[in-house]
Formats: sequence, structure tokens, C-alpha cells
Amino acid sequence: MPIFWLALLIFILLTSVIYFTLFYSKFQVIKIEISGNGKVKSENIENTVWVALERKIFSAGLVNISSKSIFIIDKKKLTKDILNEFPGIQEVLVQKKMPDGLTLKITERQPFAVFCQNDNCFFIDENGVIFEPLENLPKDMVVLHKESVETNDLGKNIINKNIMDVIYKVQKNLKDNFQIGVKEVFVSELLVFKTSENWQIYFDPNSDIQLHITKMNILLKDEIPANTRKNIQYIYLQYKDRAYYK
Repeated sequence: MPIFWLALLIFILLTSVIYFTLFYSKFQVIKIEISGNGKVKSENIENTVWVALERKIFSAGLVNISSKSIFIIDKKKLTKDILNEFPGIQEVLVQKKMPDGLTLKITERQPFAVFCQNDNCFFIDENGVIFEPLENLPKDMVVLHKESVETNDLGKNIINKNIMDVIYKVQKNLKDNFQIGVKEVFVSELLVFKTSENWQIYFDPNSDIQLHITKMNILLKDEIPANTRKNIQYIYLQYKDRAYYK
């Protein structure tokens, strides 16, 4: 007899714990706070969150039992759902705010350049991820081109981060040291920069880029002064020991 009552007590305790964990109204998420977003509307993020929070507990025929309990929120899955739904969001920090709230801190992607292919253009961030289609090209922003790239999926990394770092270094060096802008970059086995003065620079991204930049700086300071740059067509820097220009 004592075993029966002990088993019953354990059953009642377990049932109570399950009920309070999954279904007690005080622990159901009813508040969502979102911060850090600008372009992506809070309302749209909330809609995605509410759908993700609905966890199915039991289903049989017409009977469906679900819960929005704060205890069973899968923060990793929620983060993944948000990132998949909104390519313009780079990072989401999800925190539980007991007993019935969530806070989401959003970091949106920032445009680094424009990526164009087959008349379709997108913002691309510093990591090489395309995230927003464009109808009109922004002024004074570098346009990147690359062959054989699928651009159907926004949020996709289409240019390696290391290549993006090279593009940034070259662009910054030209602007800071020579007041030369970069209009376009063609990404292939070589990186071909088209400058605002309409001549081109060729880099090998698999070589020592800092060495290339040093050679370029020497040429632009000592051999190709500003008053003659408009007459050149290109500078070749991809060779290890030499630099050519015409």
C-alpha cells in the first residue's frame, strides 16, 4: 500500500511540474521586445517569432496541443528562423525575460558595396553576403562583378571574406593616399580595379597583397604623378617581383 501512495504522489508531482512548465499561463510568452533594427520592421520580425514560438506538444487527429512556454523556447532555432527569413539581419541575440517575455537585439547588415550580375544588383556587406535587391545604383559606391554566381538566395555568401578584405584595403589605400576612388572591381582569378580616373589595376588575391599595395604606392608616388595618371591604361601588380604600367 505505501508503494501505491508513493507512486501516486510521484505521478501527481510530475504532472504538476509538466503542467506548470508547459501550460501555466504566467509562463506563456506574451511580450516581445525588439531593438537595433532599422530597415527590417519590428512587426515583421514579431510575426516570425510568434510562429516559431508555437511548439506542438501533442497531436492526434483533430486534437492539437501546443505551448508558448518560456521554458521550452529553442533560442538557436528561433535565431536561425529569423536569419533565414530576413537576409538584411546579420545577427540576433535572443534573451529570455522571465516569466513571460523575450528580448531580441538585432544587428543589421551594412552595405559595403554593390554586387551586380545580369542586370540584377544587390547590396553586399563586408563579409561578401548579398542581402538587398536594388533598382537604382547608389552613387559613389563600389560595384563588384563576378562570373558564374547564383544570386537567387539573399543572405548567401557569394564572395569570400578574404577577397572582401583585399578590396577594402586597396580601396582605402587609394582614397587615403592618392584621393583616387574605385568605381568597379571584377572578381575572378585576378582582382581588376577600375578607378575613378578610368584606368585599371590588376592584383593577384592569392599573393602578398600588402606587397602589391607597396609596389602600387611606389609607382604612384615616384613614376606616375597625378598630372600624368590620366594618360595610363593599367597597372599590373600580379607578378611577384615586378610591376608594369602602360
